[in-house]
Amino acid sequence: MKLENSHIFFCGIGGIGMSGLAKVLALSGYRVSGSDLSKSNITRKLERLGIKIYSPQKKDNLNGVDVFVYSAAIPCNNPEFIEAKRKGIKLLSRSELLGCLMNEKKGIAVAGTHGKTTTSTMLSLVLEESGLDPTIVIGGEVKNIGGNAKKGNGPYFVAEACEYERSFLDLKPFGAIITNIEADHLDTYDSLADILESFKKFTSKIDEKGFLTICSEDKNLISLNGSYQGTVLTYGFSKAKYIAGGIKVMGHKTVFDVYKEDQKIGKFKLIIPGRHNILNALSVIATCDYLGIDIHSIKKTLALFTGAKRRFEIKGKKNGVLVIDDYAHHPTEIQATLSGIAEYYPQKRIWAVFQPHQYSRTKFLFLEFANSFTKAYKVIVPDIYAARDTEEDKKSISSKMLADKIQKISSNGIYVGDFEGVAKYLKQNTAPGDLIVTLGAGPVFSVGEIYLEG
Repeated sequence: MKLENSHIFFCGIGGIGMSGLAKVLALSGYRVSGSDLSKSNITRKLERLGIKIYSPQKKDNLNGVDVFVYSAAIPCNNPEFIEAKRKGIKLLSRSELLGCLMNEKKGIAVAGTHGKTTTSTMLSLVLEESGLDPTIVIGGEVKNIGGNAKKGNGPYFVAEACEYERSFLDLKPFGAIITNIEADHLDTYDSLADILESFKKFTSKIDEKGFLTICSEDKNLISLNGSYQGTVLTYGFSKAKYIAGGIKVMGHKTVFDVYKEDQKIGKFKLIIPGRHNILNALSVIATCDYLGIDIHSIKKTLALFTGAKRRFEIKGKKNGVLVIDDYAHHPTEIQATLSGIAEYYPQKRIWAVFQPHQYSRTKFLFLEFANSFTKAYKVIVPDIYAARDTEEDKKSISSKMLADKIQKISSNGIYVGDFEGVAKYLKQNTAPGDLIVTLGAGPVFSVGEIYLEG
């Protein structure tokens, strides 16, 4: 689909995914406008690019609009959405637009249940530092690229590919990385088998002249073998083309060797913790080696990688207590994050503050969540952050129920409903040398900020 000379309107432009595409289009010379329920730091940055942003959302905002872009967060009764349909304006989902833009370059899609933002950020920075000037649209803010998106003039376009509502099936990338596959988004999928079938369809859309990079540690990923006919790059701790071995945690850094088909290609260093981040880095090493990027360049970039915003982000220190924030909102992510922190800070008591994201996800994965906090000294659970939940979902589960189950399993669960209350509890009970980590996809990072400011 051709977008030339179009006035493109983003409904919900302040979202992390929507704002990235709006930025790339604006920097490409398109006329871009949009709306959101309220202004934010993200919308203010877009306004500085010359993008007109409306708030509140109403039907009068669509004058002169040719293309209306929406995301899964936009309800059918949104007044702008209704008006766009009434006027016969071209409607595009965010993923459809992303697919159109990626088709203009060699698209590299990063998919998987966990690790998409960290992996796509790592990959983007290696390509950037290697002089390949990629276009980038990712799900987190990165200092090195000035936000969550960048328009490049090079051949590659790096983007996250989200499986929610099967939106990644709108992409036809040149290559892809899939980090892992687990049960998630069970409000839109019937089962893990349904999710696997969707990923198989996704791999079938990858250019056969390109590549697919997958983790050999993930049995669900291995089950996809045969669904893609191009070059498959495997990585892991064993039985893979690219293997990480000789892993050592030395202070606040992890050192490991990488072998390609049993031949050592280098010793690598990371300053972000956890075996999951070794795997994220290994996927990037495999991909970039395939693309012909010099190993020393890859090594140098990864050694300085500090992560994206809200991914093991050190927020500050107060009264001898270190405060960290992380986006982990699935049981596997939580366990991996806490294990990595415990490795880097073995002497510290870990106070985890976990805000569940979605009532439906909390209900579907209740026992998995309850068993995720064995590495924490204490776990404080504030009220659930609602997103796309039904009234039935909201009545079926609560943070108090989860905290009680955590307490029963590992004797460390505490329910405190609001953020101010959580911060007050932490101030009264933490001691110098402790560590606070806020976990979740919602605004739980505010707890750390209240603690540090108070």
